[in-house]
Amino acid sequence: MTKWTLGYRYPIALTISLAPALTPMMVQAAPFEAPPATGILDSLCYDYVPKIEKPASAQDANAQPVEVDADRLEAKQGGTAVYEGDVKVRQGVRKFDSDYAQLDQKSRDVIAIGNIYYNDGQVTVTSDKTLKSNLDTKNSELEEGKYQVHGSPVRGFAKRVVMTNNNQNITMEGAQYTTCPPGQEVWTLKAGSIDIDQKEVFGEAWNASLWLYDYPVFYFPYINFPIKDERKTGLLYPGYKQSSSNGMDITQPFYWNIAPNYDATITSRFMDKRGLMEQVEFRYMPDPAHTGTLYFENLADDKQYSPSNPSLAGLSDGHRYLMNIRHGSALMDGSLRFGIDYTQVRDKDYNYFNDFSPQVGTQVDSQLQQSFTAGYYQPNWNLTSEVRRYQILSPYALLPHEMLPRIDYNYYQQGKWFDLAWNSELTKFGYDSGSAATLQAGERYTATRLHLAPTLTVPLVDAPGYYLTSQYKLMFTSYNQEVPDNLVNQDRSRFTDADSKQLTLKEGAITRTLPSFRLKGGVNFDRPLDWYDGKGTQTLEPEFQYLYIPYKNQDEIGIYDSTTTRQDYYSLFSDRRFAGLDRISDANRVTVGLTSRVYDNVGDERLRLAVAQAFEMTPPKVRLYPSNPESTNARSLLSFEGDARITDEWFAHAGTQYDTSEGEFTAGNGAVEYRTGKLTTQVNYRYIKDGNLDYRYPTNTALAEDLSQAGLVMMAPIADQWQMYGGYYRDIKQDVNIDRKIGVKYDSCCWSINMSLEWHNQPDNVTLKPTSEKVIGLQFEMKGLGSVGTGGRSVTLDTELLPYVRPFNLKGQQ
Repeated sequence: MTKWTLGYRYPIALTISLAPALTPMMVQAAPFEAPPATGILDSLCYDYVPKIEKPASAQDANAQPVEVDADRLEAKQGGTAVYEGDVKVRQGVRKFDSDYAQLDQKSRDVIAIGNIYYNDGQVTVTSDKTLKSNLDTKNSELEEGKYQVHGSPVRGFAKRVVMTNNNQNITMEGAQYTTCPPGQEVWTLKAGSIDIDQKEVFGEAWNASLWLYDYPVFYFPYINFPIKDERKTGLLYPGYKQSSSNGMDITQPFYWNIAPNYDATITSRFMDKRGLMEQVEFRYMPDPAHTGTLYFENLADDKQYSPSNPSLAGLSDGHRYLMNIRHGSALMDGSLRFGIDYTQVRDKDYNYFNDFSPQVGTQVDSQLQQSFTAGYYQPNWNLTSEVRRYQILSPYALLPHEMLPRIDYNYYQQGKWFDLAWNSELTKFGYDSGSAATLQAGERYTATRLHLAPTLTVPLVDAPGYYLTSQYKLMFTSYNQEVPDNLVNQDRSRFTDADSKQLTLKEGAITRTLPSFRLKGGVNFDRPLDWYDGKGTQTLEPEFQYLYIPYKNQDEIGIYDSTTTRQDYYSLFSDRRFAGLDRISDANRVTVGLTSRVYDNVGDERLRLAVAQAFEMTPPKVRLYPSNPESTNARSLLSFEGDARITDEWFAHAGTQYDTSEGEFTAGNGAVEYRTGKLTTQVNYRYIKDGNLDYRYPTNTALAEDLSQAGLVMMAPIADQWQMYGGYYRDIKQDVNIDRKIGVKYDSCCWSINMSLEWHNQPDNVTLKPTSEKVIGLQFEMKGLGSVGTGGRSVTLDTELLPYVRPFNLKGQQ
């Protein structure tokens, strides 16, 4: 019989891994970071690249003694020395070899012939011809030499090489330039002359042509190219893609390095089915405590606009634009903080984000959030405020209430045997009546809300392996509410009592005072396992919670920021049934849960299973809206969560909510993933039984369908330098494909090509009828020169509509 022992409680580690897509503008979004110029110097591709060598001391390298060694030495009259046979000259980090060398002791001029090798820690040059140099000025001239820049894959050949300014400036005539490893010269830049300043970011070439293998493909009278991963004013590389809605889509960005802490990117985006859009992004950081970005894009006349086009029916003409402001400030050592996140498109341009996919702005449920925040933070208390407004991107959505403003004060104090907290909030809720949507003939109710919630937490038992905690809370809320006579129809129907048929919203002052008592405890047992070399451990962690909140009718109060929370294992141990403060549900419930974990011999969590259910001693009476029926369930949904790291390569996740009263599953999700090396594949599924209309689109009955979606994503190597990737998502219930993508990438040390094809359902916020969108992407990159093609996504498991997510929440997982 296995013996269980009382052990320590292990905290639940909840992590969410997202893999967002990277777009051209996102590359520029990080404050003052330049896009990669020469690629990553990894050992597989660039093990031949020498490292930069610096003098061992700060003493001037020119003052270092010169050591010369040769098979024969001949001194001539006039101070000339001739060295022959395996000549080696050393001065600090500088090295110089040749077959023959002649040194003028007075002028310090050197002439070298045959098997020339020169290395000064910054550049290496070799030649079979003649080198002329001066040991003091270090100015040098070489015939027919090969060069390799240190710390960079930049290398090439020139008929004549001139090095000046202590070898910082290199001028080459009849030159060739590449970053490809020797023997893999897929591309080469050949020029009449090339100038490289090793203190600068870019090199310059005149009368240049780009060769792929032995064939010239482009001619440039002048071109500059990156030699470091730093910023410099100039054209960035263009982007290209082809899509069904926009047609040929070409972007040409221009980067303006205004100052070390100010820059701008100005982009012309031509869409042959839309027109010419101008995009401007200005970034500033006058001080590390103050950073921000101003972004604006403008399409003067959208070719797709016409009064008969339903997707753009809200506009009076084809002018479309977007503006975004992001700013953050921290003063007084970070105690005082300010922030702005403001995004706006033209009024009634509901499909702007669907048509152009800008990489700015915060969207929630077809609402653009416009937020202004300020706060003062101290170790035991903080005072914060926020003004939040919204722009609606749907003509059918009910206008949300805006916070004008919200002020929070929070205080925390930890004693020897108690924890004390004071949470308070004062919020004024309004709405922008000038932006009322088509279906909203009327006004919304508004209010000012004050909420106070002192909380006392007393640990009754706190010992290794078990705990018992009690919590006492008093919640006081006061509303000063205004209800207009011409109330919006949607509000009137929601707040009409199902039995009396009377409007329940109350004008004027409303107060609500509710106490809360919470008792939560748990025990942790563990036992050794024979698994993992006999050093595995399994835990068994039962826990329970009792929550009591008395009932108070709240139908008189409007809904300003509250909604029903979706139940899962963790929400069952919360003290809230509703998010927000407008509804505080009565409760007389007991929640029980059981978690079991398996740890391997190094302490990493390999398996976690958790199941929980709440039992209502008295069914809760509080409803979100008076039109909703009261709950009659004596039990909550039975919630299960499970994660497993089966082997080092195989992972699995499952989560379900089961209605024990109706005998049916209401929600579920699962995923199985295999990862090894460059191979990643995941099969996933999610199910949600809805049956209710989407609150954002009350006229769209199609959204009442249950959600039943299956997906497959894969990234796999198909050869040494070839990689295939793709994703497939399908709604099984509605029998439609949601998103499909397939791509292939060839990646060598000095060039790559990435081709992708994607079909997805392009949403339409006006017609609510998605259209099938096809996007073809092609990206060709010459590493060291930049990329030409789509500036969009590189190899990723994201699709246009759905991000790749690893839903495996295990402690110690890498």
